[in-house]
Amino acid sequence: MKNRPISIPSTRALVAFECAARLGNFSRAAQELNTSQSAVSRHIADLEARLGVPLFERRNRRVALNAPGTQLHRAVASGLETIRATMAAIAQDPDSDQLTIACTHEISHLLLMPLYDDLDRALGRQARIRILTQEYETLESSPDPRIDLLFHYDAVEAQVPDGARIFQEAVRPVCSPHFAQTHAAALAAPLSSWSQLPFLRLVKENQGWATWDDWFESAGAAGLDPGYTDFDNYVYLLEAAAAGRGLALGWRGLVERHLATGVLVPITDGYVTLGRVLFATLTVRGRSRPIAKACLEFLGGVPGMG
Repeated sequence: MKNRPISIPSTRALVAFECAARLGNFSRAAQELNTSQSAVSRHIADLEARLGVPLFERRNRRVALNAPGTQLHRAVASGLETIRATMAAIAQDPDSDQLTIACTHEISHLLLMPLYDDLDRALGRQARIRILTQEYETLESSPDPRIDLLFHYDAVEAQVPDGARIFQEAVRPVCSPHFAQTHAAALAAPLSSWSQLPFLRLVKENQGWATWDDWFESAGAAGLDPGYTDFDNYVYLLEAAAAGRGLALGWRGLVERHLATGVLVPITDGYVTLGRVLFATLTVRGRSRPIAKACLEFLGGVPGMG
């Protein structure tokens, strides 16, 4: 007997789930959606009952996605973005001042969102900025012809036409202040003693960006093999680090907000610079559009980047 197919939940339930997953807090999700916390909680409970599995780990007043929750959030976030983009494309004049940027969720959340207001002012208030998030592997082969600019990694010596260097890859270990205080003795000892500490590791398909092994080798501790908790999303990995769950590898250009606010603290004196560069590059469409060229000029001129 075939399993009965699972029907698609209501849009309200999916929107409530996406918002709670993104914010990590049911109360804040309720505020953003202009509804009650009990309504958000009810939508999440209905989803979990429908699927037969929990979607969140509850910790005091915060919640964090578990593995099934992360899987569902990817699908829901992607689906809602597709709906928004399609509606925008239908409603807007094709010659409008919309700028479409394609990037990973990590670049969107950690790099572009902190710059959004400044970019908005640089382009002019009439501009409409659309950020399209995709998996890294699909960025340069995206079928969407409306993309004006995309982000990608390349070697430091690469010459990228119609592109701007955003930052060269550089990494350092970071953790929460509480973690640093709790493990102060081990962190002050030689690296060989760090193997007993919990480490957080990004396990997305590697496109050449740094791993813990790269950092261990640069620090003279090649072969160190600690215990890892694995993540396939860097935003969630940093959230876990901020919650005190272990040591994270912090990328310069992506962790500045966390360090500036004290949510995360550095463990070493400086960054280890490696041979990859994050580029922003104009597409065929972007090369013919002044708004895209202005965006590229802005990104290439952000202090601390380039």
